[in-house]
Amino acid sequence: VGGGSMSVGGGSSRNRAPVELLRMLCGRNNESDLIMEGSNGGCMLKIMDMRPKSAAMGNRTQGYGYENTNNYRGSTINFYGIGNIHAVRDAYQKVNALCLNPNTSDFQWGQLVENTNWPSMIRLILSASWQTAFHVHYNRLPVLVHCSHGWDRTSQVPALAQLFLDPHYRTLEGFSTLVEKDFLSFGHPFHTRCGHGEGKNEQGGGDEGQLSPIFLQFLDCVFQLVNQFPDYFEFNAKYLLLLSEHVYSCRFGTLLCDSEREREVVAGIRQRTFCMWEYLAAIPELVNPAFDKAASAKGGVLMMPLPMLLRNVTLWTDRYCMYGAKATMPCITPSLNRPCPYVVRCPTEQPLALHTMKNGAVELALQRALDDVEMWKETALTALGEVKDLKKDQPPPKKNEDDDCDDAS
Repeated sequence: VGGGSMSVGGGSSRNRAPVELLRMLCGRNNESDLIMEGSNGGCMLKIMDMRPKSAAMGNRTQGYGYENTNNYRGSTINFYGIGNIHAVRDAYQKVNALCLNPNTSDFQWGQLVENTNWPSMIRLILSASWQTAFHVHYNRLPVLVHCSHGWDRTSQVPALAQLFLDPHYRTLEGFSTLVEKDFLSFGHPFHTRCGHGEGKNEQGGGDEGQLSPIFLQFLDCVFQLVNQFPDYFEFNAKYLLLLSEHVYSCRFGTLLCDSEREREVVAGIRQRTFCMWEYLAAIPELVNPAFDKAASAKGGVLMMPLPMLLRNVTLWTDRYCMYGAKATMPCITPSLNRPCPYVVRCPTEQPLALHTMKNGAVELALQRALDDVEMWKETALTALGEVKDLKKDQPPPKKNEDDDCDDAS
């Protein structure tokens, strides 16, 4: 279960709404069953606060704070240190600048990527999600996940935990349901976080301090799972890449506005725009051909050892290096008998080029390298032609008198 900050400030009073909620989570009928009376019973509820503890304590001065486990029988609370929207925005800007900078050192590439703090944030979110799924599946505990507001980190972690637990959400239909449920219905402010349709310093354009790629960060976490365990998902990395592009394209109304009310009542988005999920489902190249739905449903949970998951987190190069100045993906000679499948074709529109490493990565890398060679060749020929034209326009050099004397002698 996800939620915002559950406590009331630094005072001694407690809001009854969280108490009622926690009693229902623990399956208790009376408040006296939930409030601690000095007994030390077993753990009945796991409270997972996604914030750093210092941030949670600081929020108490603003009337928020965190739960005091002395007030709730059998509950434990842990803090997971996931950064807020400002930390996410800063890390994202750093990793983007690194990937687009033509002067980035290739010898220190891995270290520079880690220094952006973006991979560390991905690991923190994956770790919290894995632990949430572990407590639910193995310890059979109800888990309360929350941060400050309940629509950023609180949407990311439970959604990822459900990907670990339920194979339905690893299908195309299930994944769209998951996003609709845990992001759209929970009130994740897509417009505020993505700045849809707003320019810099535009009058009435909203607060730039609230911009943050929270949903893109969630897709990056999903990419790590798909990249490491592709056979457990009905969709592939191309699906996530195309979805990440349309988060900001404003081509579909699915991920617009800040709330259900704005989408359904104020803007009438569903009636006036196309559905992104239907568009993605119409592209066969986004489906994993090795996925066995029956076997996946039978297998159930996807719970790998946590160190295995975290140590294999990698930069999503297809997303962040898509327009980079340097080649980042390997170029290997492909089989000459196979066509180059680097174009995703939708039955209803023109082909759409995607730079992705999965399913045809070798052919794609070779094609991109050849395209770069042609581009630099044309650039060099153009520069050479300009030099020749300049030489034609210049007058011939004048001869010195000394040179004439030397010729006569």
